[in-house]
Amino acid sequence: MNEDGKYKAQISVVKEECPDADEAEIINEFRRYEEEFLIPPEDALRSVLRKFQIAAGVSTSEMNTPSRSSPPEKKVTKFSELKEEDKNVTIEVSVISYVPKIQTIRGEERQIAYGRIEDNPWAGERERWDFTDWGDKSQKLPPGSIVRLEGVSVNFWNDRRSININRSSRVTILKEGGQAVTKPSDEPISVAEASNAEGIVNLVVRVISRKDDQIVKRDGSGTLDIVRGKIADSSGTIGFISWSDFNHEPGSLIKIDRATIRRFRDTPEINIGDLTKIESYHDNSFASIDELQSTNHFRISDLRDGARDVDITIQVENWQSRTFTNSDGEEKVVRSGDVMDPTGRCRLTAWCDISPQAGSFIHLTGARVQYWQGSPDLVIDTEEQVVDLANPPWDSIDPQNHWVDVDLTSIVSGGSRRGIRTSGNIVSLRPDCGIVMRCPDCRRVMRDGVCAEHGAQDGNEDLRFRLVIDNGVSNASLILGRDAVESFSQSNIDEIRDEINNKTSSGYVAELRNKYLARKVIVEGRSIVDKQGAMIMAESAKIDDRLAKDIANEIVSKWGVVL
Repeated sequence: MNEDGKYKAQISVVKEECPDADEAEIINEFRRYEEEFLIPPEDALRSVLRKFQIAAGVSTSEMNTPSRSSPPEKKVTKFSELKEEDKNVTIEVSVISYVPKIQTIRGEERQIAYGRIEDNPWAGERERWDFTDWGDKSQKLPPGSIVRLEGVSVNFWNDRRSININRSSRVTILKEGGQAVTKPSDEPISVAEASNAEGIVNLVVRVISRKDDQIVKRDGSGTLDIVRGKIADSSGTIGFISWSDFNHEPGSLIKIDRATIRRFRDTPEINIGDLTKIESYHDNSFASIDELQSTNHFRISDLRDGARDVDITIQVENWQSRTFTNSDGEEKVVRSGDVMDPTGRCRLTAWCDISPQAGSFIHLTGARVQYWQGSPDLVIDTEEQVVDLANPPWDSIDPQNHWVDVDLTSIVSGGSRRGIRTSGNIVSLRPDCGIVMRCPDCRRVMRDGVCAEHGAQDGNEDLRFRLVIDNGVSNASLILGRDAVESFSQSNIDEIRDEINNKTSSGYVAELRNKYLARKVIVEGRSIVDKQGAMIMAESAKIDDRLAKDIANEIVSKWGVVL
């Protein structure tokens, strides 16, 4: 569908009343209302229709304009229930993103916003749609919130449906989310503040790196020239992508006005477009590029999905290579291994010929981060990104006992990590603790002999405990696989099967609750943190039976306290 199809429903109404009206002129009129006055076509229909009725010589008394009464309210829970012509819609949604944009209309700057929302926010499968906020409702649409939208309409353009939130629409917050997106300010903010913000920002930063690049257009019609790089101030570093000319070299101090914060996966990024203004800035007290580069190296605990241009030092735990055939029939080799630093562990994947030895220290430049099995892992593409270090920055880590102690609240509020140790009180044991059946093809837990992906299957037995732990401030789901369950319960799968056969599944879980509820557990493993909350995948778990006196003595010894 071409752009003209955006106004298909409105054009049909005008043509019905004014058959001789030129369709191109109708389209131009709706486009004018939308671009110059920020009035969506649904709201502009009455004015556009009246204009063409007058042009056709229809007297005021003869004009048959749409009824001034609102269309009947349509309440839905899912986007799939909506049709392209629906208006006065009521629906509850989760707000995923909210990105304001500034447009100049007749010399006056006006703000509209775009974003993404999900239906069915309380339970079940969800669908994600775009929305446009024409009514300046930023304070009621913070990302992460659940809201009720009333009086919104469906927009259908380019074969895609979206939601228009109009000036007359009502927005009610049902569940608080993050900080509301504020209107753009002329005052610059720090990189740290920008990393947690949404929408339009102003910054004073130094260029750390830049690289000319190209991306392929979504429609496959060609490529776009862009510039990628990193900028920084004393509060942190952030990546940028420029869609227009960027003529500033590393080391330059610049002031950026009206850039946009966007997130690539879990990583914030500065977007520089045609409306962004960049100029040289002078501040003799601003940190030099050397100072900023030395203080803004990554650690494994800092890694987030989607991060680019990562500079990091790591210790190699193991290394291996694997040969595979890609979709084009080409034989490829991928090399990977487990790596670590004092803050945790992750995986490193190399699409180039490197063979670091176990225990060696290497420094990576320009690495990128992508999720694998729920955790952020490092990826490099060329040998030039790797430097062997003769003088490592820390003593060699013993991989057999490298667990980083992290408070449960820090896990819940941070990103996904591997190699962590934490603790909390067991406050819940799920009713499906015990023996589960897994699909032989995908290893997913089956329900009543059926895999959601592969249908009816003869499943494989496995052990799994699902718990919830709490430290008085935060809570997280805790998953124990077979090895962890057998160690934790001091029972093997055969013994547990016999217990379930004798006591029934519910009786077995009731006994677990009597035994473990409210007890403190120490867990080692990895965390997965997403919009659904925090989950810890345990490699080991044990009940903390230490007395308060023993814990106090341990702390005194650890920190060298003299009483």
